[in-house]
Amino acid sequence: MATGQQGFDSDDFFDQRRIDYDRERSLADRQRQDRERADDDRRRALQEQRMAALDANRARLDAMLTLVNDDDITLSAEEVAVVNDKSLRMMPDGEVVTRRAPSGRDVIRRSGQFARANILPNLPGEKKRTRKKTKTDKNMSKALRLANEKFRTAKGKLRKGASQAQIMKYAHKLLKKM
Repeated sequence: MATGQQGFDSDDFFDQRRIDYDRERSLADRQRQDRERADDDRRRALQEQRMAALDANRARLDAMLTLVNDDDITLSAEEVAVVNDKSLRMMPDGEVVTRRAPSGRDVIRRSGQFARANILPNLPGEKKRTRKKTKTDKNMSKALRLANEKFRTAKGKLRKGASQAQIMKYAHKLLKKM
């Protein structure tokens, strides 16, 4: 080599900051992996608890079903009357109680008036039920036309100080006079 020039030395390009960064990054990765492992363990433990509870419940239900054998059941005429009477109800412990009369809400629910089919829009091809127009409807549309003429400009904007509420009040006032 010529004097004055130095050769390439890899130690000159050694960067301690890069090594520290890599160490911190690998530490953060290990901590993240540890957290994920702990979360997985928690999830697995919860799942095992749920499965154990389901198995216990299933075993309890199976035991209840095996206790009851239909061949061993004999009902007297009075018990048959209780079973077939809609106004009476037998509780799980065998106690016979009278059913309460349906409330107004129960009657409304069973009427079907507010069923989903009545709320949802009609299917294509079905006609929508309409109501018959009345004399009041015609008069109200005339009254609204007159009230709008009074409270709106020629371009259709509301006049200064006027509101839609005033238009409707005036229209109802006109409707009473008609």
